[in-house]
Amino acid sequence: MTDKTSKACIDIFDLQRAALIAVTAALSACSSLPPPTEQMDAARAAVAHAQPVAAAERVPELGMAQAKLARAEQELQRGDNVAARVLAEQAEVDARYAWTLAENARLQRTTAEFDRSSAQMRQELERSAK
Repeated sequence: MTDKTSKACIDIFDLQRAALIAVTAALSACSSLPPPTEQMDAARAAVAHAQPVAAAERVPELGMAQAKLARAEQELQRGDNVAARVLAEQAEVDARYAWTLAENARLQRTTAEFDRSSAQMRQELERSAK
């Protein structure tokens, strides 16, 4: 029985060592990732594109995108390329969403104005036809 017990201990020790090696390799791979230049550029461009219309429509998602972009910049400065990449991708998505919401609000307002104008013209035509 002693052989089985010592074999089990050896197996657990081997598993622990293998797990430690795997974690170390994963962490070193994360730290060796290149800076997320493309993601940062895309996030900056999306925020800049959304800025005018989202600010005019007061869409709060623009602030979320800007905050995530700022955090991504901080993580990039610290050298945490993984966190910077994730935050930049989230900032881009938030900025695109903010633009979509703002553009939708603008189009709805424009449509409502057009409908009011059409109704007024229709009323004037009906009055003049009588």
